[in-house]
Amino acid sequence: MKNSTFIPLFSLTAFAAFGLGWFVRSDSASAPQNSSGSESADRKSRFMTGSRPSGGGGRAALPESEFISKYLINGSISGEDMTSAIKEISNTNDPLLRQKMFAALLENLTSENARSAFLALREGRRGGPFGRGGEDQIRLLANAWGRIDGAGAVAALKEIASEEGENDRDDGRGRGGRGSGALSGVLAGWATVDGAAASAYLGGIEDEREQRGAAFGVLQGMLVNGVDEAMGFVRNLPDSEDSARTKGFYMAMVTDEMLEQGLDQAKTWVDTVKEPELRTGALARVTMEIMNEDRAEAAEWIAQFGDEDAAAPAVNRLADDWANEDPKAVMDWAENLSGKSKAEAYEEAMQSWARQDPAAAGEYLSTLKESPERDAAVGGYATRVSREDPGSAMEWAKTINDQGVREETMVDVARDWYRNDKTAAEEWIASSGLSEEAVESITTRRDYGRGGRGR
Repeated sequence: MKNSTFIPLFSLTAFAAFGLGWFVRSDSASAPQNSSGSESADRKSRFMTGSRPSGGGGRAALPESEFISKYLINGSISGEDMTSAIKEISNTNDPLLRQKMFAALLENLTSENARSAFLALREGRRGGPFGRGGEDQIRLLANAWGRIDGAGAVAALKEIASEEGENDRDDGRGRGGRGSGALSGVLAGWATVDGAAASAYLGGIEDEREQRGAAFGVLQGMLVNGVDEAMGFVRNLPDSEDSARTKGFYMAMVTDEMLEQGLDQAKTWVDTVKEPELRTGALARVTMEIMNEDRAEAAEWIAQFGDEDAAAPAVNRLADDWANEDPKAVMDWAENLSGKSKAEAYEEAMQSWARQDPAAAGEYLSTLKESPERDAAVGGYATRVSREDPGSAMEWAKTINDQGVREETMVDVARDWYRNDKTAAEEWIASSGLSEEAVESITTRRDYGRGGRGR
């Protein structure tokens, strides 16, 4: 589990290098060395720690301390000096020293100078993701800002966007941190110290796209403190057409936190998640983790939940991967499942089989008795062969027993048909008896993206 300590988290990486430098430096007090060896060791020590030799026998102040001392006045850094400090960091060649300087600066971030720091860091961004200062630093600064003054930081980001004429454009692109990246970072920091307040702000966002990005940040911040508050947040998300998918995605994030503690502990934890809408994402994520190492073990593990609809997405992903090699084996395995999970396995297996050997797949399909899983298998088969033989695919689709699945499959097949042979498809549509809405979904041009089918 992550530690919820504030700014010291940001200092950890930078000061690890400092500690390593003290560890590897030579122990001149315990063993005499020749002058060249001593000089070499001193250079190594200075490289690792960033310190300079002093005139006396002691060690001079660390460069990051010297850096901060130039800008600290009465214990704080003004907005103007914060801008200068960010510029100095950007002009520093040594990447390790740059990291230490930035960590030291974050320790002196306040609600009064954070806006100046954000603007200066964004303006100084250059060199892309591998350059000096980029999205990572902006997100860290935004996170720190959110912990210090969440409400003020959100208001400032909105004000900056308004001043620059962006109308809250939240695409996360542009000159770095103008969009969802900065807002998400601020909300993550805010949620770490006050999850209730960050959640309350989220509820007031009307734009769905902005709300999704903001929710991602809130959940990330809550997970710093463990999974309990984060699960409560996911549980209380409002219902919508896409809420099941959204909650599944967020629960996968929560499950990632548990997986950090070990696969066995994550498996045990899944058994404590009782709500199906939360259990779905947890089962899918653990199954994928097991699949990375041993697909057979994943199949055995998820099969114990095979009578639950919540396991269906996990079964779908496993079957999709497995069916590329042996679709018949997937269908044999699915005999141990039931309900929606069994149907998902049959559909994925038949889609892969129809792609590899449509004749053999069709022959096997003809042996299946009427059942929900047969309907799913026919749907998978028909939507796959519709690209090459839409007439045959449509005949198969008509044999589906469930009316909803049958019409959905017929529409999918007809859409392929219409795209490849408009005249023949229109003749079929005229006598199909499909609703006006269904016909419109077939004939309306859709954006299929890069190689997708738009389904």
